[in-house]
Amino acid sequence: MKCCAYILIFFLQCGLLNAQNQQADLLNKQFYTYQSGTFQEKLYIHTDKSFYLAGETIWFKVYDIDASFHKPLTTSTIAYTEILNKDRKPVLQTKVQLSNGGGNGSVTIPGFLPTGNYIFRAYTSWMKNFSPDFYYEQTIHIVNTLKSPVVAPAPKLPASVQFFPEGGNEVIGFSGKIAFKATDGEGFGLDCKGLIVTQNNDTVTSFQSVHNGMGNFQLKPEKNKTYYAVLKLNDSLIRQKLPDAEQDGFVMNMAEEESGRLKFTVRATPNFNNTTVYLLSQTRQVIKNVQSSTIKDGETIFFLDKKDLGDGISGITLFDQEKRPVCERLVFKRPQQILSIGVNMDQTVYESRKPVHIDLLSTRSTDKSSVSGNLSLSVFMIDSLQHIPGQNIISWMFLTSDLKGRIESPGYYFTNPDNKVDEALDNLLLTQGWRRFKWNDILESRIPSFEFLPEIEGPVVNGKIINRLTGSPVGGSTALLSVPGVDYAFSSATSNAQGNVRFGFKDIYKNNAIVVEPAQLKDSNYRVDITSSYSDKFSSKSFRTLILSKDQEAALLNRSIGNQVENTYGIEKKHRYAKISMDTTSFYGKPDRYFNLDEFTRFQTMEEVLREYIDDVRVRKDGDKYSFKVRNKLFNIYFEENPLILLDGIPISDASKIIALDPQKIRRIEIVTHRYYIGSSVFDGIVNVKSYSGEIGATQIDPNSLVVEFEGLQQQREFYSPQYSSGDDVESHMPDFRNVLYWAPQIITGSDGKSKLSFYTSDLKGKFAVVIQGLTKDGLPGSAIGFFEVKKTD
Repeated sequence: MKCCAYILIFFLQCGLLNAQNQQADLLNKQFYTYQSGTFQEKLYIHTDKSFYLAGETIWFKVYDIDASFHKPLTTSTIAYTEILNKDRKPVLQTKVQLSNGGGNGSVTIPGFLPTGNYIFRAYTSWMKNFSPDFYYEQTIHIVNTLKSPVVAPAPKLPASVQFFPEGGNEVIGFSGKIAFKATDGEGFGLDCKGLIVTQNNDTVTSFQSVHNGMGNFQLKPEKNKTYYAVLKLNDSLIRQKLPDAEQDGFVMNMAEEESGRLKFTVRATPNFNNTTVYLLSQTRQVIKNVQSSTIKDGETIFFLDKKDLGDGISGITLFDQEKRPVCERLVFKRPQQILSIGVNMDQTVYESRKPVHIDLLSTRSTDKSSVSGNLSLSVFMIDSLQHIPGQNIISWMFLTSDLKGRIESPGYYFTNPDNKVDEALDNLLLTQGWRRFKWNDILESRIPSFEFLPEIEGPVVNGKIINRLTGSPVGGSTALLSVPGVDYAFSSATSNAQGNVRFGFKDIYKNNAIVVEPAQLKDSNYRVDITSSYSDKFSSKSFRTLILSKDQEAALLNRSIGNQVENTYGIEKKHRYAKISMDTTSFYGKPDRYFNLDEFTRFQTMEEVLREYIDDVRVRKDGDKYSFKVRNKLFNIYFEENPLILLDGIPISDASKIIALDPQKIRRIEIVTHRYYIGSSVFDGIVNVKSYSGEIGATQIDPNSLVVEFEGLQQQREFYSPQYSSGDDVESHMPDFRNVLYWAPQIITGSDGKSKLSFYTSDLKGKFAVVIQGLTKDGLPGSAIGFFEVKKTD
């Protein structure tokens, strides 16, 4: 009988275990389904420096990577970059072409910008579907020496402190870790110390920040007691109430053992005894581990080997029996392997206008094996104004991009790590926890709708079709978009139920006017509104005021003189653009027939030209109106419907406008003699009329059309680096006050990991930094810094 009881208990336990495993598998499946349906990308920007004067050029490299696996992406072909002022309004905007996971560009700072800190941000069209907190952001400092005041006093703003229970919860009767962060009015950390007291002013414990205003303390809240923090911040005495503890619930505490194993102790109030809980770990939305256990005597323990987690930040989430997230904790695993970049200069001290030779070597950090890398390099002067940037691609990929808010000095957590740094890093994770998803979306299998498509082949222009009479959106209506000119573009799109339309076309590099119109004359009561390609959403990150001291005025004066000299004597050299290899093929490819009118005897009217030479187009006249029909080459009969008629890339709905043209101004006529499909539209042939100037079409725009200024992709500018290879060049009296000696956004090290480069020093004396960043094809980030000096000739 006792044996039967044991067997029964065994089978019950097996059944319970099987049910737990099924729930864990379901949770894993739900997470995977969500992750695969909500692909995300990250952008990282390497700028040539971070301190600029108005009139200088910002040079930058864009790295586009998969947000989960950190490998270069080829999905998006356009990055949107903006400079935002203190009011988060864009003062500069530009579009940069991406290819094979990267791109580079430049913007010149206009002379009207006032002195201050600005935000350089970047994103893709696909990233606009998610929170703007995911956009890349970097602070740059801009000083306009021609506008006063340059040196401004520091603002006095109120300080504050926030408290964050480990795991997210405080429960009465359970001891737990409480992290805190004290900040100034601009959100930057303030060192502090204080006391935790009860409502009766009984001291419970003390606390003190470890780094950048962050720290933690232990607290065991008791019933009927309220707790306050008392501390002094910015000469103000603050008494702040701590979050109230819950009567029922869970707490989760983490401890790292010497072996590298993580121990998660979960405690719960008695009403959760004998219930199942699940612990899920994920790194950048990739599941690493799912465990289940049962709460017994108010407690259970999970163990997780840190080596099973991915590099960087991982989220550890506790779910109750109903699969509701009840606790969450972030942990950090230092990257095991990165890209190591060796920087070897032929000297450490140079004279003015002398060559600098640098050998680069890229290897894997673990086994030192050679690896090819895609690198960007900047050489700039460092002084009281320009410092070494506190962030690089390594700290950004593994830390900054996966935490909420601005991270002060992220490089601190990667340079010379020790127990103090690890403690500071854990406090950072406790106070700025964040993730790129919502658990309710996962558990309810809710995939968000995406308003913006990835721009895989070129720009996508978004718009909406509106009924002019009612103001309501129109679904199922087709509109045409064209970019007129010699290198014109054309697209067609049909609106969805909400009236939204998306036009896609090939790359356009110069600024143009785009023409948008309904496809049919019967839709003349419809209008098409175009929305801006740039995002109108902004992150919640804090913004710091630029403070310049009196000690920096001399350096500012020297920089200002150098900047004015460069803009006076080298302005033409600074605005050289790389040649663009443009595809001049029409959107329909090679036409079935074409006619260069210079090869024929010229007639006086377009009607004669069409009737005498172009037998694939039948011209019909009904009263004062003309129409065209194109011959279907396949069946040698004319289509019944009108063809698409283009004049310099602009759709022409009335053939009479073509007949009225002066044939002496027409260079070429192309005919597509088959049915053509573009987007959701079908055309019975195409008649494309091209003028010599490429501008006649602009004079024939339909009154119902919308004409909007369109900013094309940025044409890449060539960085000017003078060559002092001869004695005459060295002795030239032309001043050279460049503080950025070299910028190379596209250095590809070979399979042996090697690359060489050379440039010349300027007339400026001082210390210079060589900052290199990059990425391998398999997603290893790397960063390195070298230094040299330029001194006076003896």
